[in-house]
Amino acid sequence: MTTPGSGVRTVGRCGWPPTANRGQSARHLPGRGVRIQSARLGEILAELLDGALAFDDLVRDMDRYGMYQGDGGRPAFPTPTATPPHRFFPPLPSTGAALLVRTCFDDEAGWQALLGELGGTDPDGWVGADPDLDEIDEEHFPLTALVVDDSAFDGLQPGQVPAPGPLTVVDLYDSPGRQAVLPCREVGSMACNLEIANMDFYEFVAEDQKFR
Repeated sequence: MTTPGSGVRTVGRCGWPPTANRGQSARHLPGRGVRIQSARLGEILAELLDGALAFDDLVRDMDRYGMYQGDGGRPAFPTPTATPPHRFFPPLPSTGAALLVRTCFDDEAGWQALLGELGGTDPDGWVGADPDLDEIDEEHFPLTALVVDDSAFDGLQPGQVPAPGPLTVVDLYDSPGRQAVLPCREVGSMACNLEIANMDFYEFVAEDQKFR
């Protein structure tokens, strides 16, 4: 449970597969977060413990801000509530920059086309590592990200934090597991604006029946 803001708490669930190595750090395991008003925290936790409410019920009833029963509008692409099969994924590379993680290995041509659209990778595995600031379109800022092309992450889902995938962006901070679906050309602008705290994740979450 974290405290992302005044009057708000994030209730999180961390999945620990029964067959997992208990020596592994919990930060590498799947999890998901839901924001709840502090005034309702005791009530919600009691219902969860009593079995009257399931964690997936909280996820299903989030608004686009990640708030349970909030008034921010329903997300057009809701975070899946179904718990994926227990599976251990290795930790992602540690970097302060964005990660572009390949999670599907069925279409090599499609993956290469995506990398090509992002300008290709440099020898160190980065896309957009050295953008020409004089040539940048501010409306479509190029994505700078470390590419993770490793079959160990095949099948990684948004609910299995951390789980960034091509064109599906996953919140790892306020409401882990919350997702936004973006055109490729907008992902770089999102990463840039989040890094400098100019915008919040929810601003990229399309609201149901109010598509941008």
